[in-house]
Amino acid sequence: MNKKLKRLLACLMCVCSVGGIMTGCGEDKIDSLGESDYGTVALPNYNYADVAQDGNYNRNLFYRNDLEVKYGDPTTIYVDEGEWAGTFFTSGTSTGKSYNISMSKNFVDWELAGDGYTPAKNHFGYDCFWAPQLMYDKDARWGDYNKGEEGEEDKKGLFFMYYCAKTSPEYVGSLKKSTNYLAVAIATQPGGPYTEYVGTNLNGTRMDASVPLFNIEYINPANPDALCTTLDDNAVSGWELYREGRSFIDPAPFIDPVTGDKYMFFCRNRCADTTNEIWGVKMKDWVTPDYTTVTRITAFGFLTVEGAETGDRNQVYDVKGYTLKIDEGPFAYYKDGTYYMTFSIGSTNDKLYPVGQALATSPLGPYTKVQGADGGIVCSPGSDWDMNSSGHHSFVEVGDELWIVYHSYPVSSSGSIGNRGQGFDRVFLHANENGKMVLHANGPTKTIQPLPEVVSGYKNIAPLATVTAAGAAEGSDAKWLNDNLILMHEGDSFLNDQIPEFEVEGDHTVITLDFNDYVTARAIMVYNASNFMYTFTGVEKIEMMFRDKDGKTGIATIDNLGFCVNANIVPLDFIYSPDELEDIDETYYTIRSGGAAIAEFNEISVNKIRFTIKKGEKRDGLKVNEIVVLGKTA
Repeated sequence: MNKKLKRLLACLMCVCSVGGIMTGCGEDKIDSLGESDYGTVALPNYNYADVAQDGNYNRNLFYRNDLEVKYGDPTTIYVDEGEWAGTFFTSGTSTGKSYNISMSKNFVDWELAGDGYTPAKNHFGYDCFWAPQLMYDKDARWGDYNKGEEGEEDKKGLFFMYYCAKTSPEYVGSLKKSTNYLAVAIATQPGGPYTEYVGTNLNGTRMDASVPLFNIEYINPANPDALCTTLDDNAVSGWELYREGRSFIDPAPFIDPVTGDKYMFFCRNRCADTTNEIWGVKMKDWVTPDYTTVTRITAFGFLTVEGAETGDRNQVYDVKGYTLKIDEGPFAYYKDGTYYMTFSIGSTNDKLYPVGQALATSPLGPYTKVQGADGGIVCSPGSDWDMNSSGHHSFVEVGDELWIVYHSYPVSSSGSIGNRGQGFDRVFLHANENGKMVLHANGPTKTIQPLPEVVSGYKNIAPLATVTAAGAAEGSDAKWLNDNLILMHEGDSFLNDQIPEFEVEGDHTVITLDFNDYVTARAIMVYNASNFMYTFTGVEKIEMMFRDKDGKTGIATIDNLGFCVNANIVPLDFIYSPDELEDIDETYYTIRSGGAAIAEFNEISVNKIRFTIKKGEKRDGLKVNEIVVLGKTA
């Protein structure tokens, strides 16, 4: 937090106040929020409208995706037990020769943690050490993976790093030259050092750094040492699982929360094929694939694998913005009877590189992709945003919250692209128009967002309130204002979140959040419309019915809460040529969704909050995306 912000917040503590509220700053009257002892008083607050583009924000409450941690294909775990409790650990593709791991307690400031991973001298991999995936298995026994010293065999809790690497063009041995293989390294500490398993796995295979975790030759019917030779007995011609020279990247482990069974999902890439697709296999333990279960999970350009095998044109998956035919970077998630396979579409160099999703009722499927038009894209920048990519992701559960971590490329005002860096945003489930529960990220974002509750101590309590709103347009519903969901994209046949925004019939609205009991509020965020021509330029007034420590009540007000337009619109010169700019006005502006008008203040006990919001000048109408109240219920 910078000195200016510290001084301002300190001043909020020093005003002549009642429970932190400035008195004598308003008329002493009974407001329509209800009768009160103090009448209307002004609430000292910090307005973020003028600082949203630089570093001046409270890092105890908020974070911003400045892409400073330079990992591609990022993976993050949150450790909530033991000596590392309350710590985030993250890694990703960096040098292509090894992996660093960074750690953070506050989700904002990151530092290197431990020794990370450096391959052993006898490693099969020559380069292309890509896409690590971290996992903590609290039940993994040290002795089962030959970790620890004598007498520590029964200790539990190990950290795993799944990754891929490529053999040299001059490789000599049982593997293929210039081919990507999967591997895993294991550590007793989250920062490492991670080392390969050395021993004999449950398939009887002798394992060390020279041996990959998964080798397709073990399903080759012509291989006398194969562990399964029948997978392709009934395969559609051209869709056999075994093909000599096939190459694999992007491994992602998964523990089925229903059964406790272990799985690994990964990408079969284009070394011996023309497309990338997602595969999966059940694991006997974390170093032993069950080759009898190898399964194709997705097929590029089709909703289902069966649709691809039969060439069913009704099963075509409508994909846009890709340069290469790729499904890659898988990550599995389970909720309420549904398995979600999320994956990145196209090349990491593509403008969008979005995250899609497929649904199934069992870990190995069959899976069906959700069309983008049906809310199937989990996370993507807009095609005209000054952001590139939101792909090769993973999910991390932090307390009761689900987060996505992805990589994005910083884009300068001149349009030049920087190195990949990691970004985070919240993820929620919602019902699309077909009644399917689908995953949706409130991102990607570039502006200030609330920290995880486990870090700040505050959560969004707005969904606990009953919400009403005056002046709703026909078909609009106030319940959309506190449902946790931020509309990022609409109206596109590929990027269409199917998340409604609250729309106003006239030129203003009055929105009220009514809590059943008093709650503690610490900050308010009013998220603006996803379409520039429906945005507000600020919130005219916020009124809160408060109660002090003596039980006396009043109405605290914030006037003219600004919204930083410049921090949220895409620079026109990013989209248009100099000649085109001569004839452009505000109607051409594009806004990056996910920006809010933000007020921070000292804790205040409230049971009702009212917002008065007016349409901005030269706008076609008024929409409000979402309201967030950072606070506590106790």
